[in-house]
Amino acid sequence: MSAEDDSRRWQKKQAHYQDPQVVASYDAARFESLRSRGDTARMLAAARRLLGPQWERARTVLDLPCGTGRFLPALAGEGRTLVAGDLSQPMLLAGTEPTARRIRADATRLPFADASFDLVLCMRFLFHVPPVLQSEVLRELCRVTRGALLVDVRHSWAFSAQSRRLRGALLQRRVSPRTSPLSIDAQFRAAGLEVLGKHWFAPGFSEKVLVLSRPVRSRTD
Repeated sequence: MSAEDDSRRWQKKQAHYQDPQVVASYDAARFESLRSRGDTARMLAAARRLLGPQWERARTVLDLPCGTGRFLPALAGEGRTLVAGDLSQPMLLAGTEPTARRIRADATRLPFADASFDLVLCMRFLFHVPPVLQSEVLRELCRVTRGALLVDVRHSWAFSAQSRRLRGALLQRRVSPRTSPLSIDAQFRAAGLEVLGKHWFAPGFSEKVLVLSRPVRSRTD
């Protein structure tokens, strides 16, 4: 598939998640089952383990894209500034976490100053982004964090990734490409990030890996 095809598909996906009818059924369709709630809990537990004391020390936190805000209640805390960013205004309006400041934001051109946040989370997003734009997104996430960055990456060396690829081929449907585990560090390094740790979910079966990184510049802060 050409870069032009990828661009059209990406624009269509962006428009899809800005449709109020899609947003109205989003949580029920994706996150209200027992399995989905378990996935959210496991992702949060992995984030806490990777961050350690940094989880509590982070005073300014960005969740981008936040969707309807399923991670926000766990991030909220006394004395913490919590920012929910998403390109979709209907998604932001659907959020219910009262302590979060909601800001419409394009991940390739974030409306924040350099080093604005102690912690940035980017979940269920990067694997949707066309490969040609992934480095641009990572560079922007790197730019706005002065501390830690947690990114949910989907890799190709897993049964779930291979079965999804096979179903896509059989049904002649486009499947978002997965990242080779061997290229993760290089991809982050090219964006100015140092990988500090990874959490692999059900290795061999699940394609999910949570990557903890920080800007290389933070070494001299």
